[in-house]
Amino acid sequence: MRPSRISPEFLQKIKDAVNLIDVVGEHVVLRKSGSNYTGLCPFHNERSPSFSVSEQKQLYHCYGCKKGGDLISFTQEIHGLSFAEAVEELAERGQVPLPKDFKGSGDESDPEVAKKKQAARDRLQTAYKLNRFAAKFFRDQLTPNAHIAQYFKKRGVSDEIAQSFYLGASPPSWDALARFFVQAKAPLKLAEELGLVKPSQKGQSPGGPGYFDLFRNRAMFPILDLRGKVVGFGGRGLPLPPGAPDVGGESPKYLNSSDSLLFHKSKIAYGLYQAQKFIREKDEVILVEGYFDVLALHGAGFRNAVATCGTALTVDHLNVFKKFCSKITVLFDGDRAGIQATDRAMEIGLAEGLILFGAAMPPDLDPDEVLFDQSTGKILPGGVEQMTAILQGSKPLLDARMDAAIVYAKKGSEEKTQALKQVAEWLGIYNDPVGREVRIDAAARGFEVTRALLDRAPPKRGDRSTSARVEQNAPSAVSPVKFLSQSPPKNATKHQKISPREAILVKGLLKGGTLRAMLEEALHYLPREKTLASAFENEEAGRLVEAIVLRKESPEDWLSRLEDPRLREVVSASLVESDEKRASPDSAFYEADYRIAVQRSLSFAWARFSHELIERLRIAELNKDADLHSQLLQEYLDVQRRMKEFGTFYDES
Repeated sequence: MRPSRISPEFLQKIKDAVNLIDVVGEHVVLRKSGSNYTGLCPFHNERSPSFSVSEQKQLYHCYGCKKGGDLISFTQEIHGLSFAEAVEELAERGQVPLPKDFKGSGDESDPEVAKKKQAARDRLQTAYKLNRFAAKFFRDQLTPNAHIAQYFKKRGVSDEIAQSFYLGASPPSWDALARFFVQAKAPLKLAEELGLVKPSQKGQSPGGPGYFDLFRNRAMFPILDLRGKVVGFGGRGLPLPPGAPDVGGESPKYLNSSDSLLFHKSKIAYGLYQAQKFIREKDEVILVEGYFDVLALHGAGFRNAVATCGTALTVDHLNVFKKFCSKITVLFDGDRAGIQATDRAMEIGLAEGLILFGAAMPPDLDPDEVLFDQSTGKILPGGVEQMTAILQGSKPLLDARMDAAIVYAKKGSEEKTQALKQVAEWLGIYNDPVGREVRIDAAARGFEVTRALLDRAPPKRGDRSTSARVEQNAPSAVSPVKFLSQSPPKNATKHQKISPREAILVKGLLKGGTLRAMLEEALHYLPREKTLASAFENEEAGRLVEAIVLRKESPEDWLSRLEDPRLREVVSASLVESDEKRASPDSAFYEADYRIAVQRSLSFAWARFSHELIERLRIAELNKDADLHSQLLQEYLDVQRRMKEFGTFYDES
């Protein structure tokens, strides 16, 4: 939702400071085509360019997937940000100071509250700066700490990958980073909250910082958010080099930043910043377990790989991935722990109505061990081909597990009972009525049982480790088959979906000329006390048209505020079109078509007014107000006669 305190003037300052072509060019290869630029759409797969960007108008539109908008909406879409986050991101990029009364997603009039919020924003920016300083410090330490640099090379990490992922090293020292912060006059207390340093309880040398480093003698992996900002770190402990002091940095094997105001491990994935473009291109994300698995896959050309940050897959992770692709492939290790983690991931997906895919790894091998020689760091002969075959062989996890359960059931009656109950549990978790119906039929055929028997196989509870979210979403007292018959809740929408009639009205209005004049003339034929918006079922479209017609507001200013994606597509497509195309005689718009749309809209406004009168008549009758009832009845009859003026032989398509 658009924050109310962000003025159009401030948004225009941002758009003047940041060129849409530069921002889009970071994600799309753009080529000049007439007055616009074209390229492959970053939001869907395509072979022929259908993505158009107007530098003059600072707007974009894809004629394939229909996404469109301005600088702010592109930043929102490409990075998965809210409106306020996109504004802050672009303001920082364009070095445009935020207004003092900037409220982000809120609208506080209390000066004290506003002051606190500004302080919170300042603290947040300082936190990002601290993490950036730390990442630079670790990066600079990679060369002097040759044993860590060599370790990266032995694991197959090229210089290009090391640069792309900002890899670094924490030296074998108790307080090297803390001293670096002291020299930079950085706030050590905030650094402590970010999990970079910790207060020392004893043994400080004179002039010491009073803090010691959390990361010591480790290969460092900065963790970036979708905007490329450092939010946390992961560190792999290594043996101390000869002659180095014992700083206790080797245990645990992997150490990750704790949750902080910047880092939330349940919501962020390692490598997603680097992988997001390739995930969109392939419409698939490959989910692996470790940092080196991500680096190995990227180094071998599989650049749509990411990993969770020291935690299991969560619903928040899935919600992020869904913004970028439709296919999620789990590529966990082939050992017992990896198989169990895969099952947990499958169940999390089922609870969200998603079927995750699984790729079968060779037993006891990690993805990076398939691709690289762990002693030389060189890619293994046939490694890329083997990994390609592994990924191409991925299957829907639920289907693969059901097939395995059917095979297991053939061993005997007890095994069949266990398998039926297990499949019943999975189907009970699966929050997609259609997908569940398909699988329940497949299970009945595979087990050679009736649906009634499956109905009597209730989901197991308490004997398997499932996530709290799965437990909350799975039906506990309803069997899988009965749950299938329940209608899924309909998503409540704030706005009625924009109709073809309304889309025509908006397009014609933006084209101007005689079409706009027709719509302005319709104002004189509306029911009394009714506004132009009453002719629209889509409330947002009505407000947009009124703003343009009555208040002469710019449609470009409205574009970033539109919440209805279809309406935004209609507006962006009309605005991106060149003036020559708009004036072309072979345009899709003809006056006759537009006149019909206007006529239908007037008819709709009068019909809506008629229904209001019917309701008022009913209330007058209930209140036994004879005079009001007589007056309203006469008005109702007048309305019915007036509605005939707007009758049409055309049915709305």
